Amino acid sequence: MGCDMLMMRRILCGLLFLWITAFAQDFQEQAKADIAYLTSQELMGRGYTFNGHIKAAEFLAQQFKSIGLEPVGGDYFQEFEMDVNLFEPVPALFINDVRLKPGADFFPNAVSGSGKREQETNILYINAGLYIPEKNINDYAAIDRENAVLVIEDEVPPDIKSDKTIDRQVYSKDVRIALAKEYKARAVIFLVNNLVFSSPRRQESLPVFDVKKTSWPEKAESVSYRVESSFEEVQTNNVLGLLPGTSKADSFFILCAHYDHLSALGDSLYFPGANDNASGVGMILSMARYFKQNPLRHSILFIAFSGEETGLVGSKFFAEHPVLDIGKARFLINFDMVASGKEAVMAVGGEDFPDYFNMLNTVNDSLNIGTLRKRKNVPNGDHFPILEKGVKGFFLYTDKGTQPYHSFRDIYDTLEWEDFLYVYKLSKAFIEKIDR
Repeated sequence: MGCDMLMMRRILCGLLFLWITAFAQDFQEQAKADIAYLTSQELMGRGYTFNGHIKAAEFLAQQFKSIGLEPVGGDYFQEFEMDVNLFEPVPALFINDVRLKPGADFFPNAVSGSGKREQETNILYINAGLYIPEKNINDYAAIDRENAVLVIEDEVPPDIKSDKTIDRQVYSKDVRIALAKEYKARAVIFLVNNLVFSSPRRQESLPVFDVKKTSWPEKAESVSYRVESSFEEVQTNNVLGLLPGTSKADSFFILCAHYDHLSALGDSLYFPGANDNASGVGMILSMARYFKQNPLRHSILFIAFSGEETGLVGSKFFAEHPVLDIGKARFLINFDMVASGKEAVMAVGGEDFPDYFNMLNTVNDSLNIGTLRKRKNVPNGDHFPILEKGVKGFFLYTDKGTQPYHSFRDIYDTLEWEDFLYVYKLSKAFIEKIDR
């Protein structure tokens, strides 16, 4: 009898191990399939050209439905409007008749207006383009003609940046562009160390480019360019799905990630946004599938935000128009850039909510996977507008990763799946812990 019981236990343990292994493999393959689709050319950077954001939102609503999440307020969408600056076709920039490559040598600055010029030789270098009269700094003093292409060093001198008596706003790019316009610039070129694109909610009246310093010649004798941008109002959607709890369904956790990215420059160059933030969307879909099979006592509201890249617009809209009583939200986790790190996770908000961070740290120690760090809450993600309403929460991201940020090279093939799995295991165990 004892031998039979021992054998039965071994069989059951073996079956359990096989089930866990199969589930883990299935989870990883499904997450990879989700992220591969979100980063595909069909979605063109999940932005506001070529209906990329609409296709992404429809895909997420279909996934929420197939997983078994319930719509909130009638359907899975929360619509809102915003303005955005769009580029089409692919911008062109020539220096000394040498064509620079978009994404490798230059980007149109995200606020750039439209413009076209052939063989412009009226080029002026004006250092960092600063005007700080109280410090006797005026980089524009030597300008002796109008309609020039102004070439500006993006990097501000260290002695100015370290001077605490100088307001940082006076050397922002926005202020330097405004000064260039006052001096009747035809266009502005910033010489930058790294190319980073963004998606702002405004447009300048003149062309503005960011060019890598290493791609700029020692002497530029002529500049030719073509850039066409359009400032448009778009309608887009947050995507929401609810997983009811088993015994305390009135209160809920929020698991969120933004699905939008930087769209495309024309119809041939798009930003895949693999780590930022297809990885975060893959994470909440993975969490939804797991907790559907392993329900919590409390409910979970899953949110995929649009408009993050344009200034947290979607999460701000949700915070002002919550679909559930925000006062009943127990805890929030925002996932953004969770598949590129050195086996390290940063918990933004960890210093603000030490009791919760201690529980997260206990879970991390039990998993023995990687390093957990913490920092004070800052407005650098979709968690912030909701936490301002009194909700507790963390923004989790993999720390010190190698995946390029806001680049054409943020691609699926170079994601680090061990880091993704680390965040998944850590977050899943932590949520289960605080659900008790």
